[in-house]
Amino acid sequence: MHTNETKDLFEDAGLLFLYEKFQYQLYVTNLLGKTKPEILEKFLECYEFQQNEPLFFDEFAFHFRIFQNIFIKNNWVN
Repeated sequence: MHTNETKDLFEDAGLLFLYEKFQYQLYVTNLLGKTKPEILEKFLECYEFQQNEPLFFDEFAFHFRIFQNIFIKNNWVN
Protein backbone atom coordinates (compact mmCIF):
# COMPACT_ATOMS: atom_id res chain seq x y z
CA MET A 1 0.00 0.00 0.00
CA HIS A 2 1.31 3.45 -0.88
CA THR A 3 1.98 6.13 1.71
CA ASN A 4 -0.67 8.50 0.35
CA GLU A 5 -3.29 5.77 0.35
CA THR A 6 -2.41 4.82 3.92
CA LYS A 7 -2.59 8.42 5.07
CA ASP A 8 -5.98 8.86 3.38
CA LEU A 9 -7.39 5.77 5.14
CA PHE A 10 -6.26 7.04 8.53
CA GLU A 11 -7.65 10.48 7.75
CA ASP A 12 -11.01 9.07 6.58
CA ALA A 13 -11.26 7.14 9.85
CA GLY A 14 -10.56 10.31 11.85
CA LEU A 15 -7.23 8.93 13.05
CA LEU A 16 -4.75 11.18 11.27
CA PHE A 17 -3.05 11.81 14.63
CA LEU A 18 -2.25 8.09 14.78
CA TYR A 19 -0.77 8.08 11.28
CA GLU A 20 1.35 11.10 12.11
CA LYS A 21 2.54 9.44 15.32
CA PHE A 22 3.50 6.14 13.63
CA GLN A 23 4.36 7.31 10.12
CA TYR A 24 8.07 6.56 10.46
CA GLN A 25 7.55 3.15 12.11
CA LEU A 26 5.01 2.15 9.46
CA TYR A 27 7.55 3.01 6.78
CA VAL A 28 10.52 1.28 8.45
CA THR A 29 8.67 -1.93 9.39
CA ASN A 30 6.63 -2.03 6.17
CA LEU A 31 3.76 -3.29 8.33
CA LEU A 32 1.19 -2.24 5.74
CA GLY A 33 3.30 -2.85 2.64
CA LYS A 34 1.36 -5.78 1.14
CA THR A 35 -1.85 -5.21 3.05
CA LYS A 36 -5.03 -4.74 1.08
CA PRO A 37 -6.61 -1.36 1.79
CA GLU A 38 -9.92 -2.90 2.88
CA ILE A 39 -8.16 -4.70 5.74
CA LEU A 40 -6.69 -1.50 7.14
CA GLU A 41 -9.98 0.31 6.61
CA LYS A 42 -11.93 -2.34 8.58
CA PHE A 43 -9.27 -2.43 11.30
CA LEU A 44 -9.48 1.31 11.80
CA GLU A 45 -13.29 1.06 11.94
CA CYS A 46 -13.31 -1.77 14.49
CA TYR A 47 -10.65 -0.54 16.89
CA GLU A 48 -11.02 2.61 18.92
CA PHE A 49 -7.94 4.74 19.40
CA GLN A 50 -8.02 7.90 21.49
CA GLN A 51 -5.59 10.73 20.89
CA ASN A 52 -5.00 11.36 24.58
CA GLU A 53 -4.36 7.70 25.50
CA PRO A 54 -0.78 6.40 25.29
CA LEU A 55 -0.17 3.80 22.60
CA PHE A 56 3.11 2.26 21.51
CA PHE A 57 3.72 1.22 17.94
CA ASP A 58 4.33 -2.37 19.06
CA GLU A 59 0.83 -2.50 20.54
CA PHE A 60 -0.68 -1.08 17.37
CA ALA A 61 1.25 -3.56 15.19
CA PHE A 62 0.31 -6.50 17.43
CA HIS A 63 -3.41 -5.74 17.21
CA PHE A 64 -3.21 -5.07 13.48
CA ARG A 65 -1.46 -8.38 12.76
CA ILE A 66 -4.04 -10.33 14.78
CA PHE A 67 -6.90 -8.53 13.01
CA GLN A 68 -5.29 -9.11 9.62
CA ASN A 69 -4.83 -12.83 10.27
CA ILE A 70 -8.44 -13.24 11.43
CA PHE A 71 -9.66 -11.25 8.45
CA ILE A 72 -7.74 -13.44 5.98
CA LYS A 73 -8.45 -16.79 7.71
CA ASN A 74 -12.19 -16.09 7.67
CA ASN A 75 -12.08 -15.26 3.96
CA TRP A 76 -13.36 -11.74 4.48
CA VAL A 77 -10.91 -10.60 1.79
CA ASN A 78 -12.06 -10.62 -1.83
